[in-house]
Amino acid sequence: MIATETARTAVLGLFALSVIWIIVIIVKNDMQTIVRAIVVAAVLGLALLYVNQTELETLSFKAVKNELFPPKEERYTFEIKESVQGGFPTTVYAFSDPGPRLALHMEEGGKYLAVKDTDAINRVLARLGLPPVSHGVRELSSITGRTLDGDKYVWEDYALGRLIIIRGICRDMTTTGTFPCISTLSVQRR
Repeated sequence: MIATETARTAVLGLFALSVIWIIVIIVKNDMQTIVRAIVVAAVLGLALLYVNQTELETLSFKAVKNELFPPKEERYTFEIKESVQGGFPTTVYAFSDPGPRLALHMEEGGKYLAVKDTDAINRVLARLGLPPVSHGVRELSSITGRTLDGDKYVWEDYALGRLIIIRGICRDMTTTGTFPCISTLSVQRR
């Protein structure tokens, strides 16, 4: 990640050098390389335009990609159930098939899956009107050692209390493929 101001200064310097390069080519009457110089200046000019207009504080490849090409909004249906579990009010969001995609990563040893990239989860939480999570978590069974806790991911330090996501397998009938998805999402308020 790089600060936007630093990127702005660097791109401005490179753009100035490309303009000087074009001037030198014109003075030397070397028209064979003028096309390359103009292409480089145009690309740097577009980069400078983007850096001057962006509202991002830091630039990374992922942040720029998401700003230029926002992720496709997924459509899914869900039911909301209110209950009391363990003395705490709980809201359960049960998703119909296909539910929201869940990005998982294999942990060392290959036995458990972990949530490391929270972008997909945060998009779902934003759509539900809930605060985002700040970090990923390991599969609950890798912590407790119980097979019943497989497919569960728990955020104990969630802003509203305790967030529990239960993983399912969803089918995409347009491509006849399967993918891990969020089956249910529970918020246990404390």
